[in-house]
Amino acid sequence: MSGEGAPTVVFISGSGDAGDSWDAAMSALRWSTTLMTYARAGIGESQIPADPTPRLVSVAAEELRRLLAATDIAGPFTLVGHSIGALIGLVFAAQWPENLAGLVLVDATDIQLNLEIEEPILVFADGGREDHLSFDVVASADEVTRSGRALDVPSVVITSRVGRWLDVADPEPWRPFSLAQLDKRWQRHHRAFAADLGATHKVARLGGQYIQKDAPTIVAEAIDNLVDSAGRR
Repeated sequence: MSGEGAPTVVFISGSGDAGDSWDAAMSALRWSTTLMTYARAGIGESQIPADPTPRLVSVAAEELRRLLAATDIAGPFTLVGHSIGALIGLVFAAQWPENLAGLVLVDATDIQLNLEIEEPILVFADGGREDHLSFDVVASADEVTRSGRALDVPSVVITSRVGRWLDVADPEPWRPFSLAQLDKRWQRHHRAFAADLGATHKVARLGGQYIQKDAPTIVAEAIDNLVDSAGRR
């Protein structure tokens, strides 16, 4: 945790990541406020729960809610999530809107895509090690669908650049989709996602899925605007 001021900005990392993936975006912020990163259960030095069975995105959201309560930091919070972390932020926002000041979703996972490929991914690993936890894709996809509704707070959906999927080295796991089809689907999905949330939609011009590293300014500007908006409300 660093900085001071309100609202506290909470960064929810992607699969297997702790907090360092946000360093460039945090350095690019104009506004000074409290910034918090954390490692989910089973990542970094965080403990692995006794039950290692695939879990729901809502379980990770509940763990975040309990963590925030334990810190005694006053809400509401601005949540910034990347990839699967964006879905955790989305479910958090749907379940505890009273704790939300703003939401930034950075290249959120299209979880339904995992179920529509030739060899569906039913369990999504939260990191690259065998001892990492995982998510139940089918049940989590249902949660994400139910959570995709208009929010009462400012929100931003940031999508990786057009053509990003064309750089994927191995298209085999994504069949029957071609990389060109995946790229169009990704952009279409994020446009619809933003519309469902009533969110501002932005598309990065550079880099890959790690927008916060490759094009940190677009992420920082979104956060700055929400922090500014929260201060004026």
